[in-house]
Amino acid sequence: MIPLLFSNNAQIKYPLSEFHTEDIPDDILLDLSINVPQGYDPICAVLRIGPELFFMSVEEKTTREPIAHVLVTSPQAARVYPLEMEVDGFGWVTLGPRVATGETFYTGDISVELDPETTTILNKSAPAFRVEINGFIYDLNTFLELSSFSDLLLITVDGDTIYFDRNDTVLEVEDRVALTSQGEDLVGIEERILFTLDGIGPDASGNVDIDIDGCMPPCSNDKSLPVPRGDTGQGEQGELPLDIFNTREYEDGDPCDPEGDSSSSGPESSSTPDPFDGCTDIVKRDILDPASDTPIGTLYTVDR
Repeated sequence: MIPLLFSNNAQIKYPLSEFHTEDIPDDILLDLSINVPQGYDPICAVLRIGPELFFMSVEEKTTREPIAHVLVTSPQAARVYPLEMEVDGFGWVTLGPRVATGETFYTGDISVELDPETTTILNKSAPAFRVEINGFIYDLNTFLELSSFSDLLLITVDGDTIYFDRNDTVLEVEDRVALTSQGEDLVGIEERILFTLDGIGPDASGNVDIDIDGCMPPCSNDKSLPVPRGDTGQGEQGELPLDIFNTREYEDGDPCDPEGDSSSSGPESSSTPDPFDGCTDIVKRDILDPASDTPIGTLYTVDR
């Protein structure tokens, strides 16, 4: 006996389209539901009934790509049978009383559309992820949220990449030294690191660029240059800090002799006076990477 839920469907074309013109008995199929990916338009392509056998094939309307099929031996009316899917999705079909009569029916290479109510589109859902944090595994069904409870860690996202960076702006100098040193290297390391030059620190790349303007006289033994201070743009010629530990020597007529005569503050030098008279230019040149031809450093040279 056909349940009341399906009994009326044995007299109408449903679940096939009511507009199809193929000679298919209405009591073969009572109901059908199929779920397919976006872009698929399913049709009934083959429908066969034999002794103790039922077969149905569903294909894509335009390309005739196989979508699903069902093969049932000893079919029974009003029973729901699952479809074997060839694409993502699922489906089922309910057979009518005709399949149990033993009467054969055959039709193939047809293109019978299904009733629009029988087809649903496969919904895309977010991929499922699992993440392990401190030994605990969590399921992530929709999105990943990262948060830090400390200002020592910076979390940034660039495209599909997540970056975790140490926030050096909140660390003291000794903290940064400790995090970048190991073992015995930590002892006295602060005394061996140059953090600033006359109070001027490095740029964002960690570099300190020194530009020397002007030129220097051709002194035969000069340890100081008339270099302007970088922070003020002005300055006077003076000795470097360690020059006080060395005896200054000047050749006769040396333009760098502060006394302006042939006297010297130590034994006379045996070197030959530089015959060059004028100014010595200090030229700044970029050191180029031979592979990429990009600057990787700076070289200061003396041109005459």
